[in-house]
Amino acid sequence: MTFEDWFTTEFAVRQAYIDSLEDIRTLTSNFPKALINGYDGNKTAPITFVPGKRYRLRVISMSVNNWFKFRIPGHKMTIIEADGVESMPLEVDGLILGPGQRYSAIVTAHDSAQFNYIYNVTSYSQTLFSQGLIPLMYTGLINYRDGAPVKTIPAPSDEHLVWPEETAMQVADKQAPLPVDRQIELTMKKFTHTHHQHQTTLGNTLYKPVLVPTLYTALSMGDLATNSSVYGPQTNAYVLKHLDVVDVVINNPELEDHTFHFHGHNVQVIETGPYGNLSTENREPVAHKVSGPWPMWRDTIQVHGFEYIRVRFRADNPGVWFLHCHLAWHEYNGVAVVFVEAPGVLQQRQSVPEEMVEMCKRQGIPTQGNGAGNQGFDLSGLPPAVYPPS
Repeated sequence: MTFEDWFTTEFAVRQAYIDSLEDIRTLTSNFPKALINGYDGNKTAPITFVPGKRYRLRVISMSVNNWFKFRIPGHKMTIIEADGVESMPLEVDGLILGPGQRYSAIVTAHDSAQFNYIYNVTSYSQTLFSQGLIPLMYTGLINYRDGAPVKTIPAPSDEHLVWPEETAMQVADKQAPLPVDRQIELTMKKFTHTHHQHQTTLGNTLYKPVLVPTLYTALSMGDLATNSSVYGPQTNAYVLKHLDVVDVVINNPELEDHTFHFHGHNVQVIETGPYGNLSTENREPVAHKVSGPWPMWRDTIQVHGFEYIRVRFRADNPGVWFLHCHLAWHEYNGVAVVFVEAPGVLQQRQSVPEEMVEMCKRQGIPTQGNGAGNQGFDLSGLPPAVYPPS
């Protein structure tokens, strides 16, 4: 099953509207509807269950803004995979998917075809929630038998249901937490830039593309490629040593939840806990939660408001890898950093195909040099980096 938020205007139009607002909480339009399996909300075709059979539901969030909750009242789900990584079985009442997350869950059909059932999908976003625009509620049919009556199931509140948590899952191959060689701590900082533009940084500055793609700089700068300065401050580049285990902590001192996607790696989810000041917000206290002996690996993680998350990975995939918020307008505005992984090994193992070099030349994109297309640390020609107020 696929879930996606469906906007009726192009991204550039939506972004211009958001940038025009002095306070994003006054947003009164531009909110999405939802597609389920590619169809408009409640128009999705029924899902057929045969009594007594077990089904693997592959559930994918293709969203760029909204979260989705999915459950089939009267049926339990057993998660067996997240983001393409097999997990130990975990029984839940439903799934919560942030933008970009995926799950597989086993659902066992009832033995009788006496009743059909209704599945529920809720689409929501904290940005729009206070305006009363969403959540949006959708339903679909679990069809055991054509024409069978639909069984009415009492609807408990969400807090009385079991939902998956990042730290509750365990990886199927029973890998213990990796020993740490290096820690990187990233704290989101929200501020207002020029013309009321609402910005959030993940690294020191807003991520912005530079003149030379970072992969080309890593391949062409020789020994200097191990110095993060050559990539330009706009890239928020962190250079990683080959095979180091990197412990990444992401701190979220704001109310809004985020999902973050790691390119090039799955990461071990080690722990989550409180971060920032909850005193001015109507929120329940945040608990400190540590994963069990075999932390789950996945590539897209949720970082809830006023929480931090700690993840780990081994730098065993030389390349240039993006870590970004999966909300489209956050990614567009630069909530991202770049990991330049083992550039020396990368230079030995890879080269850019001539076809790609020629394609860049036709577009006027330089393919050698530092971020500005110069040698050494001369970054003249780059636009100024945007830093949050100190």
